Amino acid sequence: MDSPEPTSDLTIEDFRGFFDRPDQADTPVSTAEVAEVLECSQQTAHRYLETLTEQGELRSKTMGESNRIWWGTGTERSIGQQPDEQQFRAFVSAVKDYAIFMLDPDGVVVSWNEGAQRIKGYSEEEIVGEHFSTFYTEEDREAGQPEYNLEAAREHDRVEDEGYRVRKDGSTFWGNVTITAIRDEQGDLQGFTKVTRDMTERHEYEERLRQEKERFETLIQEVRDYAIFMLDTDGFVQTWNDGARELKGYTEDEIVGEHFSTFYTEEDRKAGRPERNLRKAAENGRTEDERWRVRKDGEKFWANVIITALHDDDGELRGFAKVTRDMTERKEREQQLQRERDLIEQILETSPVGITVVNSDGSTNRANERMAELLGNQVADMSEYMVGQRDMYGADREVLPVEERPANRVFETSKPVYDREILFDPPDGQKRWLSINASPITDEQGEPEQAVITATNITELKELATRRKRELEEREKDLAAVKLATNLLEPSEQPLEELLEGFVTSLSESFRYPDSTAVRVSVGDQEVATERYRPSDQSITAATRTTNGTPIEIDVVLVEAPESITEQFLPEEEELLDTLVTLLRFHFERQEYIEQLQAETNRLEQFAYAASHDLQEPLRMISTYLQFLERDYASAFDEDGEDYLQFALDGAQRMREMIEGLLTYSRVETQGEPFEPVDLDAVRDDVLDDLQMRIAETNAEITAEPLPEVEGDAGQLRQVFQNLIDNAIEYSEDTPRVQITCKQRGSEWIISVQDEGIGIEPDMQEQIFDVFERLHSREEHDGTGIGLALCERIVERHGGEIWVESRPGEGSTFSFTLPAASSDDP
Repeated sequence: MDSPEPTSDLTIEDFRGFFDRPDQADTPVSTAEVAEVLECSQQTAHRYLETLTEQGELRSKTMGESNRIWWGTGTERSIGQQPDEQQFRAFVSAVKDYAIFMLDPDGVVVSWNEGAQRIKGYSEEEIVGEHFSTFYTEEDREAGQPEYNLEAAREHDRVEDEGYRVRKDGSTFWGNVTITAIRDEQGDLQGFTKVTRDMTERHEYEERLRQEKERFETLIQEVRDYAIFMLDTDGFVQTWNDGARELKGYTEDEIVGEHFSTFYTEEDRKAGRPERNLRKAAENGRTEDERWRVRKDGEKFWANVIITALHDDDGELRGFAKVTRDMTERKEREQQLQRERDLIEQILETSPVGITVVNSDGSTNRANERMAELLGNQVADMSEYMVGQRDMYGADREVLPVEERPANRVFETSKPVYDREILFDPPDGQKRWLSINASPITDEQGEPEQAVITATNITELKELATRRKRELEEREKDLAAVKLATNLLEPSEQPLEELLEGFVTSLSESFRYPDSTAVRVSVGDQEVATERYRPSDQSITAATRTTNGTPIEIDVVLVEAPESITEQFLPEEEELLDTLVTLLRFHFERQEYIEQLQAETNRLEQFAYAASHDLQEPLRMISTYLQFLERDYASAFDEDGEDYLQFALDGAQRMREMIEGLLTYSRVETQGEPFEPVDLDAVRDDVLDDLQMRIAETNAEITAEPLPEVEGDAGQLRQVFQNLIDNAIEYSEDTPRVQITCKQRGSEWIISVQDEGIGIEPDMQEQIFDVFERLHSREEHDGTGIGLALCERIVERHGGEIWVESRPGEGSTFSFTLPAASSDDP
């Protein structure tokens, strides 16, 4: 095993002193023995021993190729003029670390030293005369190793061998053996010297090192997360592991022998970074670097690189170990985190909202400029700001205790605080309303260690809300009056005088001084006033007329005005009065219009009834005489005469149908039955019975959903169903298919009759509900042009509406609404 590294304090005097000791001056020693005593490496000891030998202070002799002994020159003085051979034998006998003995030409032991006895266990008496193969293992003897070594030494003068040897007790040791041939002056072989050194410890150490090296190299080779490889002193790659191959993309054959700067970017190579890293590692023992590196395919990755300098026992640089790890994902995460931090920082500093982070002790960890501004501080001073340093007031304007403030509530409850309104009193004295939100930042145990506080200045909003509240309170009176007037626009059977009395009674409440306000309202000849009303100069008046000239006037009087007022009525009150009189005009104009329409409708109904009634008598006479002509004189007519007679009969029939339809149309309002619950299923079934022959002739397919019960006139609803179903059959091509459906919408039902017929052009879908409006000639489709108009009037009498949805060639769907029976109301 090697000795420790050389101590920096050792000098040549230490080695000279070693041989000056009385117990050492005459004793030869090996290099290893000197290094062990002086605690230095064998290389260091050998260097100093060589120097002393060159200076003549020591003598030395090589015992084999690598075994050398040293002794002081004083030994020569002690043994006087002894021949060199005798002197050497004395030295050999004293050596304890080496087995040094002589063999005759046949390999028989002829001498033995103390070192041989110590290493091999035999005394001189026991071993002299024995063959040296005694020291070999059984396997080596069987293999002829002893004879081979002697023959090699005889032929080459010396041979060196290492292997297991056997002691007297049968134990083995690892021996380093040198056999040297001894010849006389004529070159004849006289025998052999054999030097054996027990190298068991070194061999075991080297074996452990070899095994550890194999395990380490296997480990290094199989590591895949790291590129681990060796460089020589100039930076050329010497080894390559699997991790390096996977990380950098090169195979071992491709990269070993190449310079490690191959892995650097072009910019770093130009900047001399590879050489600088090697120099740092050589100077400092190691260097660490993080930069972009380049793979074989040119792709870059972010690498963490450690270069470690490797030295031998003498401190000489032998090369470098280089460990590289791909940190791209970490770098990308760091870059992403940095971008997020920069973004958060930007948001924090540009946010119109004040943001601060408060520690659990109430101190400020961080605050943005807006928060400092809201608190009346400078950003640089915010680190000294403590919760509770300024007065704060709650929504009731009472001082808010420190423990009730948002930050303290978060630390106390571990729960966030939202939209807490606080009145803040900063140093400048300008109190501000702030809306505060606070959220905890918890530790691993879920306990709050910090709190994020946001503050928004809502002072203007609070002031605006206060103004709006006052304005709202002022307007509530106006709205009440407008609502009262608006109610007049709703149809009502309440007498005019009662309406006006309710109006004037409530109107005074809409003014600033209701107890001192009196009102008079006049519409035409009708006039209503409050009890205290008297004409006065302290009044405001609004007047207008309806389209028919009916005068409307509202007069408001301040009976007892407070002395402190500067104006009797506000502009808003005058505007209110103008609005109210306009609403009254709208109401009465509508009433007048409705009355005019009703009168006109009544006249039209009377005319239609009278006209249709009076036309029936002459039409019956025309029809009767035409029938007489057909019965008594038909044989006298030629073919044209028969056609003319038939045209006259058909015209009379159509005239009768039109008159009957007109009569029915005019009587919808006047001769309809009172509304009562009507079962539409029964109505539909009656209509389908009446149309049974028509359905059979056309092979019509009628499908219907169950229909509801509604409020209405059963007879008139029967006419609606009959007209719509008959039209659906009439205007269908091929086999008519008619579907009757319904669905409820609030308090009414929607009934639909759908066909797959010829359809209706979009621009004609409103005209078809006009009286006598036809879309087709009588030759194409029969009819009077009154049916759909009659349906519309009946539906409108029931408070509903009727419409059509149609596309030419795809059919039509006629839908109408009817009020649900009271039991069907949702």
